[in-house]
Amino acid sequence: MSKNTIDIYKIGSKVKLAEDVFGHIIGVRIEGNNHITYECSWWNGRSHDSKWFHEDEIEANIAERQKIGFV
Repeated sequence: MSKNTIDIYKIGSKVKLAEDVFGHIIGVRIEGNNHITYECSWWNGRSHDSKWFHEDEIEANIAERQKIGFV
C-alpha cells in the first residue's frame, strides 16, 4: 500500500483573515482531490464568529503546517 501525505495548517494556528482581522483555525475539511478548507473563528467586538475559508483566503505562519497521511 502506498501512503499519500498532504500538508495542512495545524488546528489552533493563528491566521490573518483580512487586513486587520486575525483568528484561529478550529477545523479542517478535506474533500475530493485534496481540496482543503479551514474553519476559522475570531472575535468581532463582543461577538464571536466562525466561517469556512478556502486555503488561499487565509495567511498563516508556514511553520505551523504539518503533514498528515492516508493509507
